[in-house]
Amino acid sequence: MLSSKFLADQDMCCGNGCMKCPYEPKYIFGNRSLQKKWANTEKKMYNRENLEGKKMSKLKMPMIGLGTWLIPNEDVGKIVEDCLNLGYKHIDTAEVYQNEEGIGRAIASSSTKRENIFITTKMWPGMYNQEEPFQTFDGAIKACEKSLKLLQVDEIDLYLIHNPFAKENRIELWEAMVELKKQGKVLNIGVSNYNVKHIEEIENAKLEMPAANQIEIHPWHIIPETLDNYMQKNQILPIAYSTLAPIPNWREGSRWNGKPEDMKSGSMPCQNIADNYNVSVPQLFLKWAIQLGYPVLPKSVKYDRLKENLCLDHFHISDKDLDIISRIAIKDQKCLAWSGDFDPLDVD
Repeated sequence: MLSSKFLADQDMCCGNGCMKCPYEPKYIFGNRSLQKKWANTEKKMYNRENLEGKKMSKLKMPMIGLGTWLIPNEDVGKIVEDCLNLGYKHIDTAEVYQNEEGIGRAIASSSTKRENIFITTKMWPGMYNQEEPFQTFDGAIKACEKSLKLLQVDEIDLYLIHNPFAKENRIELWEAMVELKKQGKVLNIGVSNYNVKHIEEIENAKLEMPAANQIEIHPWHIIPETLDNYMQKNQILPIAYSTLAPIPNWREGSRWNGKPEDMKSGSMPCQNIADNYNVSVPQLFLKWAIQLGYPVLPKSVKYDRLKENLCLDHFHISDKDLDIISRIAIKDQKCLAWSGDFDPLDVD
């Protein structure tokens, strides 16, 4: 029998149903014949949520993190403190969130050791279709240094370019990311909201490829097949944000909410499936993403919800139900995290 070490060295699943495969079926998702081979082995009982990103990327990170978009700086410290006490190991923030300072204070005062906290933050390159100047190489270096100071850390675990909107500056900004990694200020570098054409610019420039791409992923907005295949080929880990977007009261009152009115006031989606597992719909959607191999970043300011979002180990979604949930977007694909009909994956 092949050893698990040998299989791990292959960097991805071969799809042949190897008994000790360290990966889960994300690599063969959509290929019915290979999925059948997988299902005929003991791998169908494999604990997928403990993979921590191994199967698609060399980046190792927790599968559940705290998202902090729209949490004010003066409030975020207590929430981060609660999360760390509950057992969260990943905190996600960004320059544009304007709450890095509060997060930094909470991390500095926490009894949780720094090496047990994975920190993601993002450099803001500029907004699409607005007159504000886009970020430059030197500006990106300074932005990272400012984030380090606010977060009160010596290094950032994962540093991302927040969006692909700086069309003329994208390569310059990525060169700054590579430089920051060389300087030891960041351990891993990646992008957010990038499609294939944006990442191909990096590949064509023969620069280090991103370790991750943080994008909107939920049952109404799945990764386009071409992007999914490209990231798998290049070992780029997809990280899911806004996984709870289909929940009716998600981002209630915020302009960063592209949901149509019927989704804002309608019934809870997939409630019947959640009831079958005796879990909430948010738990169902988070588990759905994790079983497909995506680290998730649920955001809440309520202690009970923070605790619930972390409690996902007691159930496992069947392949049939995974497929039902995944097929929602095939007929009804919607980007919900941005205002209007805008989708950052579509920009030039």
